[in-house]
Amino acid sequence: MLRIGSLTLETPLLLAPIAGHCDLAFRILCREQGGVGLASTDLLNCHALLRETGRSLDLASTNGLDQPCGMQLYGNWTDPLPEAAIWAIEHGARLIDINMGCPVDKVAKRNGGSLLLCDPGNTAQLAERIVRAVDRHSNGRVPVTAKVRLGWDPEHFVAPSLARDLEQAGIAAVTVHGRFTCQLFSGEADWNRIGEVVAAVERIPVIGNGDITEAEHVPARMRQSGCAGVMIGRGALRTPWLFQQAWHLIRTGETAPEPSFNRKCRVILRHLDLLDRHVPGRHAVDTMRKRISWYGKTMGHIKPLKEAIRLAESTDAMREALHAWITPERDSEPRVEQPVDPHFA
Repeated sequence: MLRIGSLTLETPLLLAPIAGHCDLAFRILCREQGGVGLASTDLLNCHALLRETGRSLDLASTNGLDQPCGMQLYGNWTDPLPEAAIWAIEHGARLIDINMGCPVDKVAKRNGGSLLLCDPGNTAQLAERIVRAVDRHSNGRVPVTAKVRLGWDPEHFVAPSLARDLEQAGIAAVTVHGRFTCQLFSGEADWNRIGEVVAAVERIPVIGNGDITEAEHVPARMRQSGCAGVMIGRGALRTPWLFQQAWHLIRTGETAPEPSFNRKCRVILRHLDLLDRHVPGRHAVDTMRKRISWYGKTMGHIKPLKEAIRLAESTDAMREALHAWITPERDSEPRVEQPVDPHFA
């Protein structure tokens, strides 16, 4: 278990708020495979959330199958982040996360994200304002956390000192992505520096993030850094069962079996069902057209299936293509080893 303020998670494994990919359908899919302690929404712009734009309402959508749900907000020192946090609580958030690590220009150079790493003093004051507002509104039931990077660049490794200041401001946990903003997703995540953040705080848990693509990475990185939990991001896009495998390994010390080919096809079919229910119409088709290439990395030579999915004009046509590949002999097909893509964080 992992305790974050007043919230106790059943596992120390968290699904990251993956920009553009972490919709309600995918969050539920990962939870259903097992092992997910907390899943968070996509990044939510505080202004759009308070205006209740259609896009922001879609991104913030949650339900009873998606609990506990974290909502990640972004903005800067002049934005209505405390008000947006209150809105999020009233719409199902069990945890509020402040994005202090997004490296994308449209966020980091204007609206927040990694921009907040450049002025740690004001950022800690902003965090304190949000914590006070959330505590008042929730009677202390909803914790506030922060997700950071190591700093803007190697000359400004601010994460340890910022984490200390955030702890003093009332932040209940800090997630650290082990890269600097200037790296984007290049190079390798530095889990030793994540360990320096762990050593810098006194009481709150530090959650590590970066380059987790196999179940074996989770206990190894926890030992290396001393972190209390692990957040998995883009590595989950091709293997939503990764949380279950990692949790099995943590609990038993044994490697969980790789899902069979047929099992993977059924996971994709379930993803289609969830997309139809929660993001119907053209978006469901477009989403699976993108996702099939990631799923395919774990399924061997399935070029005809991937092409059938890409050319399909409806989710029903996609289901038909998948069912054609489910055969009795594939129920026990061995794992397909794939080279690890270092950009899957």
